[in-house]
Amino acid sequence: MEIYLAPLEGVTGHIVRNAFAHNFRGIDKYYTPFIPAAKRMNQKILRDIAPENNAGIRLIPQLMSNRAQEVLDMAHQLQEYGYREVNLNLGCPSGTVVSKHRGSGLLAYPDELDAFLYGIFEKADFPVSVKTRVGFSGDFDWENILEIYGKYPLCELTVHPRVRADFYKGTPRLEDFDLAYERYCEADSSTRLCYNGDITDVESYDALMARYPKLQRVMIGRGLLANPALAQMIADKTGKSASAGSDAGASPDSLDSYRSAFRAFHDEIFDGFCNIFSGEKDAMFHMKEIWGYLIASFADGEKLGKKIRKAQSVQEYRVYVNELFEHHELNIMG
Repeated sequence: MEIYLAPLEGVTGHIVRNAFAHNFRGIDKYYTPFIPAAKRMNQKILRDIAPENNAGIRLIPQLMSNRAQEVLDMAHQLQEYGYREVNLNLGCPSGTVVSKHRGSGLLAYPDELDAFLYGIFEKADFPVSVKTRVGFSGDFDWENILEIYGKYPLCELTVHPRVRADFYKGTPRLEDFDLAYERYCEADSSTRLCYNGDITDVESYDALMARYPKLQRVMIGRGLLANPALAQMIADKTGKSASAGSDAGASPDSLDSYRSAFRAFHDEIFDGFCNIFSGEKDAMFHMKEIWGYLIASFADGEKLGKKIRKAQSVQEYRVYVNELFEHHELNIMG
């Protein structure tokens, strides 16, 4: 089993990726938050993909576009930095994205999707993977969309079995993932299949594998941000030998070690934010988005979580964070 960290815009940049890799085991591959392929690479993008900022991390750039030539041009620029594969974002549900027929918005127009992929694969001299939802307003086009994907030599297809209208609510549409599983796991296919969606703990991972025993790849986003040790816990339970972060991480079943790793994870991100933003206060405000996920790992931590997110000074922020780590147990063991 390979475990991937899902890209989250504004969250899973190189500082957060490094904090995962340095403090926990189990994540095999990372993806950049989407890069608008139509733009020239600015300093923010260059900083995020710089090889020196991603040492020891297996990183795949994710591109946002609906124009084949933009993807080809950006992919060739990325090759200058050592990247040999790109991932196409066909899942983002943001209104500003879908209104331009990008992200999951392109799924509403299967003919445009087909033409987009044809234009890429007609000229691509590099591997291309796709992260997709199963439809736009509904999943009535999913079989057709799968047929379109099947026409092209995708190196990997990651399926988040929700439609755009679902955003991140409701239960994943596993009956739609069943179709992808039959095509790519139960049949002979060179395209690797990856599942993404609502893996929040070891139990939900186990339930997924019980349904899809031949599945070899999962992508986890919000579940890993809420519990950064989740990939390690899955790896330890399954006896998996992780390639990324193999020298990092807590011992299995040791809450004290996990607590230490959580604190080091937080501190590395905060220090990293201090280095790239305009001081500690700016870094503190960026940390609040991280805490929106991370607070779920602390027993009875909701009240302190609110205080952390409302803190207006760095001193106040540090007091609340210290209190949380010193006096609240982790509730990650199930």
